[in-house]
Amino acid sequence: MPKAEKGSVKDIANRMKAKGLQKLKFYCQMCQKQCRDANGFKCHLTSENHLRQMKIFSDNAGGILDKYSKEFEQSYLATLRMRHGTKQVNANNVYQELIADKQHIHMNATHWTTLTEFVQYLGKTGKCVVEENERGWFVTYIQRDASILARQEAHQRREAADRAAEEAQAQRMELQRVEAAKAMDRIGATVNVEATTIERQDDDHPIKVSLGTISTSGPKGPKTGIKGSSEVLVEGFGDAEDEEGEETVEDAKGSSSKGIPLLRGPQPSTSYVPISTTKKRSRDDTVNENKAKKTKKKDPDARKDYWLYEGIVVRVITKNLADGKYFRRKAIVDRLVDKYTAEVEVLNSNPGAHDGGDVLRLDQHDLETVIPKQGDRKQKVRILNGKYRGSKAKIEYLDKKNYQADLRLSGEDGKFLKNVPFEDFSQIGCES
Repeated sequence: MPKAEKGSVKDIANRMKAKGLQKLKFYCQMCQKQCRDANGFKCHLTSENHLRQMKIFSDNAGGILDKYSKEFEQSYLATLRMRHGTKQVNANNVYQELIADKQHIHMNATHWTTLTEFVQYLGKTGKCVVEENERGWFVTYIQRDASILARQEAHQRREAADRAAEEAQAQRMELQRVEAAKAMDRIGATVNVEATTIERQDDDHPIKVSLGTISTSGPKGPKTGIKGSSEVLVEGFGDAEDEEGEETVEDAKGSSSKGIPLLRGPQPSTSYVPISTTKKRSRDDTVNENKAKKTKKKDPDARKDYWLYEGIVVRVITKNLADGKYFRRKAIVDRLVDKYTAEVEVLNSNPGAHDGGDVLRLDQHDLETVIPKQGDRKQKVRILNGKYRGSKAKIEYLDKKNYQADLRLSGEDGKFLKNVPFEDFSQIGCES
């Protein structure tokens, strides 16, 4: 029977009937031909085109089935991943979303005859988590994207490094607190903190602060006054116990020179307590102290209690970081957070590995210097302490028994340094 003329009523009716999904039993996957009824499908099976396709199928039946099975599996997993992610979902719901596409690969062209058999295959091959309950088969997609897994792993490493840095900071602060407490115990000092409240009545006047001066000479001066000294007087709220305190107030009110702050209360009577006094120092004491300060500033050989420097190679010596993952690993100092803390980038464990690149924030107590081999003449080191801190040098001789080395400074002078401890210099990793 010839096809209806394009644009005719019959042609429009036929296209409306062919729109959307049809019965699967009248679909030929090899020819990708959908028939509307049994008679049409029977006519198709006897057509020349179908017989040609079936001859091709008979020559390579296994390969064609494998191809269709692989395409169906990829389409199913893509639908599950893009629409549902890693959430648990009914397997039949995913299948209904898949076959909504008219051009999908039909299951009767694959190795699997039922959806249950296909779902069990996904569970056995580890591509999905499969679970059966009273509502049917449920599947959960397993994320295996290499880039996503790498980002997740890097995020976990950063979190572990941050936690380790916070723990190290807390330990360092606790150590400083303990040392401060021991120092206070040695000098016999104690610190008592007691919270108190100020009780005031509704009719009390506001507290005012005014400036005044206290005479340190004459019959009306305070009995604790010392000529040439300064005192801070606090006016209390209680009654005065002697008349000299009242005379001192009058003298302070009447003076017009440089004043000292007084705390005024609402009560007319006052009492004064000297808070601090400054002892008169001799000229010789001042001169000696200034000489000591100048000598200390001019002393370039004074050693510091810090040694970190940008661009040097260090070795991690703490086992508390990430369960010992970075123990004995080399790193380069990228940036100094302060004199005692630095951000370091971990190097690869060996030339063929790719396990470096992690950035850690560590205290200098968790690091040690790295000494180059004696035969490596081209490798320079950086001096980290003493008079020549920051200078570059070359190793002339290594005394591993005494942990010392003889160095020669780089530059025109080429000064020779003898018996430099290992902790005072380290290998240079990059120019800083």
